Amino acid sequence: MLRALLEPLKCMLEESLDEARVVGGAVRDHLIGREPNDFDVVVVGPALRLARALADRIGGFFYVLDARREFGRVVWRSPEGRRFYIDLTRREGASWEEDLRRRDFTINAMMVDLDAFLSGGSFVPFDPLGGLEDLKAGRLRLCAPDAFHQDPVRILRAVRFEAEFGLRMTPETEQALQEALPGLARVAPERVREELVKTLMIPPVVRSLRRMETLRILPEVLPEVANLRGVGQSPPHVWDVYEHTLRTVAAMEWLLGGRAESPEWHDLPPRWAEIEAAMAPWGERLFARWEEEVAIDHPRRALLLLAALLHDIGKPATRTVEPDGRVRFIGHERVGAAWAAHRLTALRFSNDEIAEIEILVRHHMRPHGLARGRLTPRAIYRFFQEVGESGVDLALLALADTLAVWGPTLTDAVWGPRLETARALWRAFFEAPERFVRPVPLVRGEDLLAMGVPEGPQIGRILEAIREAQAAGEIATREEALALARRLIDEAEGH
Repeated sequence: MLRALLEPLKCMLEESLDEARVVGGAVRDHLIGREPNDFDVVVVGPALRLARALADRIGGFFYVLDARREFGRVVWRSPEGRRFYIDLTRREGASWEEDLRRRDFTINAMMVDLDAFLSGGSFVPFDPLGGLEDLKAGRLRLCAPDAFHQDPVRILRAVRFEAEFGLRMTPETEQALQEALPGLARVAPERVREELVKTLMIPPVVRSLRRMETLRILPEVLPEVANLRGVGQSPPHVWDVYEHTLRTVAAMEWLLGGRAESPEWHDLPPRWAEIEAAMAPWGERLFARWEEEVAIDHPRRALLLLAALLHDIGKPATRTVEPDGRVRFIGHERVGAAWAAHRLTALRFSNDEIAEIEILVRHHMRPHGLARGRLTPRAIYRFFQEVGESGVDLALLALADTLAVWGPTLTDAVWGPRLETARALWRAFFEAPERFVRPVPLVRGEDLLAMGVPEGPQIGRILEAIREAQAAGEIATREEALALARRLIDEAEGH
């Protein structure tokens, strides 16, 4: 795959007599034994023209990231569906070392000749800033004291690199981060969004969230989440809203397949084997759904973690205390959904992503209600008609939420109905979607018009009653549906 991407580039450079070096993450990843899918190439020459020509040659897509700096990106998808990126940019400064000194962190300030990189073997990078030694020592160090001021999005990147590579910022780097923190407000929202999503994909995600809180980054990026700290709750809640939220995220990460050790798991009841057994009949399809991209490089898995993080952000604004001391949050789902949509819009998430997360936040209490009531086919039908396909994800969020509400106090009497509700929703979604999720109509509006029903809301009411009866198993054929329609018409006419 490497040669399919970079060999054509090498040939083009030989034709144009331009110099180029592979730099940054691809070099770093190669040195630690990881296969990169993102290549940064620095060119002494017309980088944008080269990038456009490369895209044409390999059958990829090209777009300009920064015309002033001659910074272009080529995106290529392999036959297996894996996406690769090649970023080409013109060298900054009069030398290779000067270019490296303008980068973010020393671990990304190593470069190698294109031929040496293509060889696939070991190589010694050009490393004037000591990035390789920092990588071995677990240090995250800036290339220059003002690197955060030059590009404040590096503040978020620092947290991500700590998590991804097991590094720790040097004291000088951490101090520089604190001084540059106000600059995050001037970063393009799209860049903040991308760093946030990438961070959510690195388990255990709660470690990064706590790091963001410690470094005072969280209030700058997700102030609604930061505001949850210290908001008290009544039993059965074991933790305040903030700590409950982090444990919901930790539980959600486990349920989505993340197995990196998270300290928060030790606070949660050991119900994992039961959940795995409940998911097993549809496990492959569930995980395939959660890996689907809702937007480019944004799998649904990341959105579910984000929904878990945002699911209770409406609680501070709706908190009331009853005369008996009980704390309530009436309507927090509705308020939280509106706030989540506002924040995600500000971060330039796509409309599809915002819609999915808004549904998850607004309806995250619905599965709990189903578990407390009668889990009838009619109730399951109504649930899916209101929340659509997101119902399958709401079942998972409800389980994570339940574990994080009760914690070690969770009983079988509480847990059993909730697990059974999730199982029933997954069964309905995967085994009978034509009955519960996307009903196949037995009759249509024109059938009712032919039976003498006037145009208007009565047609909608009758059709919905037929669909509910179909979901409940009370009717199964067109003839039975027409008979039910006749009874409903007669009842409406007082016969």
